[in-house]
Amino acid sequence: MSTGSDGLHAQVVDAIGGRIATGEFAVGSVLSTERIEQEHGVSRSVVREALRTLTVLGMVRPRHRIGTTVLPVASWNLLDPKVIAWRAHGPDSQRQLDELLTLREALEPVAARRASSGQDEETVRTLRESLSRMKTAFEAGKPHDFIAADTAFHEALLRGAGNDVLSQLVQTVLATLRARYAGHHWFSDDTAASLIRHGELVDAVAAGDQALAETVSRTLVREARSEVLGDAEGKVRK
Repeated sequence: MSTGSDGLHAQVVDAIGGRIATGEFAVGSVLSTERIEQEHGVSRSVVREALRTLTVLGMVRPRHRIGTTVLPVASWNLLDPKVIAWRAHGPDSQRQLDELLTLREALEPVAARRASSGQDEETVRTLRESLSRMKTAFEAGKPHDFIAADTAFHEALLRGAGNDVLSQLVQTVLATLRARYAGHHWFSDDTAASLIRHGELVDAVAAGDQALAETVSRTLVREARSEVLGDAEGKVRK
């Protein structure tokens, strides 16, 4: 069945992509189709399709008479959620996290302002429900449930902006949240304060206070930077 083939394809893509991101397959190295077949017990067609996917992601390039060669990071599609997930476990995970938090700081305050302008009841309801789940997970000491609720919160905020371009970046921004937790930054003394800040953001969106929503959202991301990266500027730049 095609489902099995698709599953094998995804597994090989994930395995090879992860090894490239961690540096196990160094830049300039040539990937052996035969070796990948043997290591993963898959057919040549599955390997070829996997390498085509990685080619689209900019991580490898087929070269005539040489083979499929690993490309430098600058060539990768760094906004693709799969690439973000792989790099989160690689040697430049902290650099990526810093860069992705910068992206969030540019996007989310704008989304918060736009979401506030519409005062959409469905968006506010989803934000409140997600925040409630975050609080419950925090109190119960369940980090995985907290991550799921936190992700749902920010997805609702971005989609609530009603902007098609921002909507296309939803999965990228959500991948930045998952990358943050990939470093095992679970609950800390800052989590309770973050929950309060999330509540302030919901209230601002519900009240239609665009300026306040933008300010709170920007502060929330900057405090996340401070918590995760230990960036002292995160708490100073308001």
